[in-house]
Amino acid sequence: MAKVRQTDKIREFILDNVEKHPKDIARVTSERFGVSRSVISKHLRSLVEDGFLSASGSTSARKYTLRKILVERFRLEVSEIEEDRVWLEATAPLLRDLPENIYSICYFGFTEMLNNVIDHSESDKVLVWVSRTATGITIDIIDAGVGIFEKIRAKFSLHDPRHALLELSKGKLTTDEEKHTGEGIFYTSRMFDKFTIVSGTLCFLRENDEDDWLIETSDRKSFQGTWIGLEIKTKTQRTPEEIYVKFAAGDEGFDFSRTHVPLQPLLYEGEELISRSQAKRLLMRLDGFKEVLLDFKGIKSIGQAFADEIFRVYKNAHPQVEIIDITATMNLKQMIDRARRR
Repeated sequence: MAKVRQTDKIREFILDNVEKHPKDIARVTSERFGVSRSVISKHLRSLVEDGFLSASGSTSARKYTLRKILVERFRLEVSEIEEDRVWLEATAPLLRDLPENIYSICYFGFTEMLNNVIDHSESDKVLVWVSRTATGITIDIIDAGVGIFEKIRAKFSLHDPRHALLELSKGKLTTDEEKHTGEGIFYTSRMFDKFTIVSGTLCFLRENDEDDWLIETSDRKSFQGTWIGLEIKTKTQRTPEEIYVKFAAGDEGFDFSRTHVPLQPLLYEGEELISRSQAKRLLMRLDGFKEVLLDFKGIKSIGQAFADEIFRVYKNAHPQVEIIDITATMNLKQMIDRARRR
């Protein structure tokens, strides 16, 4: 029985880690379990034969990837659909065997993102892809509309689409307040393991494991419309309720009163965070929250005026908003504390 369990553990480890180690998964697994490369090679061949992995390249440069065991795609007329019907009739049947928490997250994210296409995109058609591997699910929703960042930029008269990305990351942002609360993208990006938006020349990526944010500007041809990518592992223990609680700062149940704002979207290539105007841009709409977590990850330095505007001027004007700095370096903390003491 011990041998069977070891075999299962090795196969499971390979499937869980092959995406991070496509070219050296044999070495990584061999070192992890203390068994020979030849033993691991047998497991890899077995996983390929069973349809869970794909292999390419020569023996000395073999590359392994997770094989898609299900791929469904459908193109829909936006004017003819409702997000709940598309979920029930086309998507849910592909995912009913999932753990309850994963199914609930997929239901929430799928319906919220498809509803955004229906109400905001101005696109005639939408393309939906649902794919599964042995370890996870990917949902892609692609429209050919005006583009999410450009729509927000125009609605709120923002200077640059990157400012739209910053506003989107805060939550409670919508271009149609009568129909939407602006919470869908915020919660969806925190529920899934990986959340991607591509629109125009911008790519916004959030990975839950490391709480990492990546904002890229592409020099390639602008993407017409919006592509939303949702990815989650079937082993993920996260629940929708856990995310609601995490961003509720008060005693009123699941009230969305706490937000987590990355400062990275404020940075342009070669720029530093030094001015009051940059700080004011960051602080827009934050008076709608009780607690604000300002994430300084990836920020090396800030100017005195930037810190003063946030931690003294704004705080004095909005005492009801608690601003908490996180992931700040020692040097940044000293600048922040100096502003608070004034």
